[in-house]
Amino acid sequence: MKIVKQAAILIGGKGTRLGDAVRSTPKPLLEVCGRPFVEHVMCNLRRFGFTEFVLLAGYQADVVSEKYSHDDSFAQAIDATIRVVVEPSPMGTGGALRYAREHLRDEFLLLNGDSIFDFNYLDLCNCEREGEPADWLCRVALLPVEHATRYGFVELDGARISAFREKPAAPQSGLINSGVYWIKSAMLDAIRHTPCSLEQEIFPQLVNEGRLIGRAYTGFFIDIGIPEDLETARAALSDRLRKPAAFLDRDGTLNHDDGYTHRIEHFRWIDGAKTAIKRLNDAGYLVFIVTNQAGIARGYYNAAAVDTLHQWMADELSGIGAHVDDFRYCPHHPEGTVDGLAITCDCRKPATGMLESLIAQWHPELSQSFMLGDADKDAEAGIAVGILGKKIAPASILREVESLLAQRRV
Repeated sequence: MKIVKQAAILIGGKGTRLGDAVRSTPKPLLEVCGRPFVEHVMCNLRRFGFTEFVLLAGYQADVVSEKYSHDDSFAQAIDATIRVVVEPSPMGTGGALRYAREHLRDEFLLLNGDSIFDFNYLDLCNCEREGEPADWLCRVALLPVEHATRYGFVELDGARISAFREKPAAPQSGLINSGVYWIKSAMLDAIRHTPCSLEQEIFPQLVNEGRLIGRAYTGFFIDIGIPEDLETARAALSDRLRKPAAFLDRDGTLNHDDGYTHRIEHFRWIDGAKTAIKRLNDAGYLVFIVTNQAGIARGYYNAAAVDTLHQWMADELSGIGAHVDDFRYCPHHPEGTVDGLAITCDCRKPATGMLESLIAQWHPELSQSFMLGDADKDAEAGIAVGILGKKIAPASILREVESLLAQRRV
């Protein structure tokens, strides 16, 4: 069962600092790099397994409804569902949540449609940590900044948020509220009137109760609320969201190779493999699995068995706040017995077809990318597409990943 599924996105603000740009278009729907800004937000969340989006609309709500209620082309393109909930009158951030409650799950992500904070969302959503109170109602993603005057600061007492401070008069460093929250629906019981502001009314109440907790993350952040940042986003957002990629073999690299592994009950993770994938997620890497599956061509199992196993792997990883962005497998082998699959193909490693298809779809930053596997053919495939390719020793995936990440931080 997937743990993370739903994100509610606030679309209702007027964006008055943007002037004429938002006269007929809500701020999150302004065009940035060829599409509405909020679509960049949803595409980024889709990587982490979010398949339900609830857009909380207010200002220019008819534009939002026309775009996403009456036209499902974008939802189909990202294989997700999008529901638009229109508040009947301005209700504030808290009131918008209260009004949409019947559409919200027991736990859900809440974020702003006019900003992107690019970090590992699954760590905020799925990972329990020692020292956090069991009765928390909201986790806040905090962003460390060196110089800020546009945002108020957040203070922590252990895991609990202890105070919100006003915007500083002069630039200083500290933690700011990124506007990304993992919420238990029970928190909505505290919203008893409208209009109501989460930040100004509900969060201070949760601070007093010790039920608001914070976690600091690093990553690219932009808020298009002022003209200068909107222009920055239009000029550079696509490049800033590009990531390096880790291409990983499967059998013998992530799991023990017991021979044509295709059943969940036979799959055994190598120690440290799941942690290695989370390290890559936390470091901002795309993670791809590329695996030769000759057992399909030999008739030992079918493609559906591989898909089922990969979905199970994804669910296992989700439970520790990790994920794989995409899977590729080659079903061919020249000595196979299944018609149409007993061929010499361009995707079976050391051939590069699987890697090339991922590069064409995801456009990773290749200079920092790498391919790891337990066989020479894995390294050869990586080198052939112009990235670091390395054959690694058995059960060494975590050590190798940590070493490569350390080198790239220098």
